[in-house]
Amino acid sequence: VKKLLRNLRQTAPRWLPLLSLLLLLALVSSGCDTDTPQNTFDAKGHVAREQRDIFYLAMWPAIAVMILVFAGIIIAVLRFRERDPNQAPPRQIHGNTRLEVMWTIAPAVLLLIIGVPMVQSIYDLGREPSDDAYVIDVIGQRYAWEFQYPSELDSEGFPLSSINEAHIPAGREVNFRLRSIDVIHSFWVPKLAGKRDVMPCNLIAPEAGTDPLLDPQCAGQSLNKLWMIADEPGTFHGQCAEYCGLNHALMTMTIFADEEADFEAWVDEMLDSGASISYVTEHAIREPRDFVVVGYIFSHVNVEPRLDGYLARRQQIGD
Repeated sequence: VKKLLRNLRQTAPRWLPLLSLLLLLALVSSGCDTDTPQNTFDAKGHVAREQRDIFYLAMWPAIAVMILVFAGIIIAVLRFRERDPNQAPPRQIHGNTRLEVMWTIAPAVLLLIIGVPMVQSIYDLGREPSDDAYVIDVIGQRYAWEFQYPSELDSEGFPLSSINEAHIPAGREVNFRLRSIDVIHSFWVPKLAGKRDVMPCNLIAPEAGTDPLLDPQCAGQSLNKLWMIADEPGTFHGQCAEYCGLNHALMTMTIFADEEADFEAWVDEMLDSGASISYVTEHAIREPRDFVVVGYIFSHVNVEPRLDGYLARRQQIGD
């Protein structure tokens, strides 16, 4: 045993760097799976795809520069290391004008090549939603998302509403108008678009009717918007990307992109089933003694109700 330990101590310095490198490669490789529900590199929409391409545009030159720098360091360390302690130091030199000019101009040219398409993409993605975009109002509260469809009204004038799940028409631009009734949230569907903050007190009233979640003190403030286009029908997962409380990790959502005919059929089915914003929701804030919104109460005692669709049904509690 003593001999084995002695041999290990003698050989360890030689194979330890190689073992460390293998472990590092294994760790990096473990994050290379692309079959994940919130993989930003598996873009399925125009916005997400352009954001991914911008990232690649900056990443590959950065990797090339990193390789060149590390290669230079390794060559310098191995080739010019001190071999004889008694050897006189080499002749000292100071600067190389030609080399310094080259490594000053090269990064400037590289930044110009990268910067032009990046600025173009920033302006493209940062524009206002199109006038003909399909509008969905998103209301964030701890720890659920409510989606309201202001253009889809029931017989009493209430908009279609759903909890934690939204359907959108595939291939068509969708304008998500974002607002919060408590703290700052962040709306994020990685495969379709980037993140956008959902601010409290960031409310506006719809063009017709009264917004049941509108605080008069917040009137007049601008509304954060996020537009996206799903390339094809599919199911896309998202979540709140801003820490908002103990159950933040449970504040998830699912976006279903449907063919136009399927989307219209879903809207008709939901309206026929009474899945519009509830009378309870409208009056709970104004008349708290008579009405109760179960999801809202649960959210403020840090309990995740997961009552998907509860607010989509009308229910009066008490006389």
